[in-house]
Amino acid sequence: MMKLGEAANRLSRLGVLAPDGVEWALAVVNRNFIIHQYDEINCELTWLTLSRDLPSWRSSLAQLFSEAASTIDGPD
Repeated sequence: MMKLGEAANRLSRLGVLAPDGVEWALAVVNRNFIIHQYDEINCELTWLTLSRDLPSWRSSLAQLFSEAASTIDGPD
């Protein structure tokens, strides 16, 4: 979740629009909380976020991942 938040922050600063169902700001806020208030983390709430929210984010981000991979791999 920390890496997702960091990536969301960088993508947001680059002007990359989040796909439907994804909010960069939520990922960034979650990352900041985990990093800076780690002693207050609620394990049950964290698990709910991982198990309920992130699978749909994965689906929503699939096209963005595909485009990034094509850019990195370059032309055939």
